[in-house]
Amino acid sequence: MENKRMSRRALLGTAASAGAMLVAGSVLGQTEVRATAGEQVIVVDDIAAMISLSSPEDGQLVRTRGYFASGDGGGAWYFITPAASYVGSPDGYVDHGMIASGKVAVLEISQGIDMLQVGVQTGVDCTARVRAAYAKEAKNYFYTGDIASVIDCDDPAYPTTKFNGGIRPPSDSTHWFDGLFRFQAKASPYGEHVLFNLQGCEHVTMWRPWVIGDIGTHTGTGGEWGFGFYIASGSKHIAIHNGTAEKFWGDGYYIGVYPHNTALPIPEHILLQDCIADSNRRQGLSIVTVQSGRIVGGDYRNTGKIVLTNPGYGIDIEPNSQLGNKIDISLIDVKTSNNGRGGLQLVPGFLTASSTVNPLFDVYIANYRSESDGPVGGLRFAFPGLSGGVNLTKKIRGSIVIEKAMIVRPARKAVEWARWGPNAPEVIATDVAVQDPNEAGVAGSSYPQERSAFSIDIVASHVTSGQVRIGKITLIRPRAIDTRSTPQMLVPFWANAASGASINGLHIIDPYSENDLDGDRGFLRLNVSDDSQLTYTGPRPRYVLDDDFTLSGGLLAGVELMLPAAETGTKDVQLPGSAVSIGLEYVFANASQSGGKIRLLASGSDVLQLPGAAGATSLLIEPGMICKAKAQLPGIWSI
Repeated sequence: MENKRMSRRALLGTAASAGAMLVAGSVLGQTEVRATAGEQVIVVDDIAAMISLSSPEDGQLVRTRGYFASGDGGGAWYFITPAASYVGSPDGYVDHGMIASGKVAVLEISQGIDMLQVGVQTGVDCTARVRAAYAKEAKNYFYTGDIASVIDCDDPAYPTTKFNGGIRPPSDSTHWFDGLFRFQAKASPYGEHVLFNLQGCEHVTMWRPWVIGDIGTHTGTGGEWGFGFYIASGSKHIAIHNGTAEKFWGDGYYIGVYPHNTALPIPEHILLQDCIADSNRRQGLSIVTVQSGRIVGGDYRNTGKIVLTNPGYGIDIEPNSQLGNKIDISLIDVKTSNNGRGGLQLVPGFLTASSTVNPLFDVYIANYRSESDGPVGGLRFAFPGLSGGVNLTKKIRGSIVIEKAMIVRPARKAVEWARWGPNAPEVIATDVAVQDPNEAGVAGSSYPQERSAFSIDIVASHVTSGQVRIGKITLIRPRAIDTRSTPQMLVPFWANAASGASINGLHIIDPYSENDLDGDRGFLRLNVSDDSQLTYTGPRPRYVLDDDFTLSGGLLAGVELMLPAAETGTKDVQLPGSAVSIGLEYVFANASQSGGKIRLLASGSDVLQLPGAAGATSLLIEPGMICKAKAQLPGIWSI
């Protein structure tokens, strides 16, 4: 090899200008240098050769061409320092004790650390090597090559503590993955373990991190808390871009506090952008508590498709009852697909526990898409079991605002409110569209809510537990369309309340539906309304009244029932009971040009009340007249 001299000043200038090229170490291999007396740089093939140097000078610069062997990508720069001036003991992964000289070779990290420079390998437990690299607190870390390094995710003190395993990046660091490098979780017997442990970390940014769990090799059967990215107590300003978390025993991504750590604040300023969660056992993403969280883009998919445990969602926003928990998050351009039980679930109910103060559940969703998600709902709003410490009188502050969502081919219902208590945060949803619900083809009269696009069902057990009303829900321009030649959607919106309960506070504005099994006779079926409304701000859908008709259960609410121009006779229309129709409005238009009439009939003891007139049990609607009937009080239809 050619001998060349290079001053330290010139070398460091070269290093500074080389930037990220220094990290790989291979670029500088273009110039080969051998040490002779008085030279500033020594070039060796690998770490073994470096630590065998017999008499390097203090301050000597050494460059390796590789870590285990020349050209393996792990080449790096080292400074030689006296052992006496080195704090602690060299770890043998990043910094190295030199056997022959008794000195220490210290890795130069001003441009960052490539994991190849600490000897990571495919199929080998590299936990200690990665931890040693993180202990240096470099500003940049690089992960390069088609390598699957194994990480021990178990807490060494288990079960005294459970979530101190895995690898914890230093605060104020950026991590650059090349799209090929990935970390593989070591097979665990425990139900609780983590790979990337971000609790207590601040200002950490990751680009294209890829982590793989142990579903295929897990040796235990219990628990559901094996996490790929554990963004927990004390996490602040964490950003993960284009991350992938797959096949974890619990969740791909977890944002929250579990267990509760009173010494650290809840996660703040958390960003997941264009991330993927794939084939995890419990959830793609769990959000338990967060302040200023953002989920932008990404696909959370295939939860439970290898092994499933509940809840089984792509994304589950479900705070627990711990003091200080809150939800403050936005989801923009997010997709869920093919998840075992459902797409996106929002469960605020545990915030009503006695341990919480001024509970907040504030969620903004824009342009959400669910494709082929499971039977519990592409988009689900729910309280947990009402017997499990939920307080139906404690108000939850905040709101759930949705601006555009598309739910396509859900296995059964598309959008569901389950045990949605009267103290729930207000839901304001604009342009939520459902296409082809009930892809599983559920049939039979026992499952109307499973066969509909939207559903609310207060069952008898909920009433027994104290739920008799629901929280306020406003739907603006909802759509429910069945494009199949043989439709499977029973009705667009099924709302049912068991005896002793009613559907209140539901306001549907300008809905649209096509091709349901009930013959396109309005958007809503509702058995007991207490100030629920279905209104149109523009032209109403029209239903041709060509026979006598009995209205019930919200059938044709808000729709214009029109007597056709050629009709010569009288058609009787029986209104539903006013007491179960409070808030609903029916519109009748007599377009007959041949003397036809509509006879409107009150039900039971109800009366039809015209302004300035006595109540009546029937009303003739003459040709050219348009009449609106609205139940505003029990026993009275206002005309």
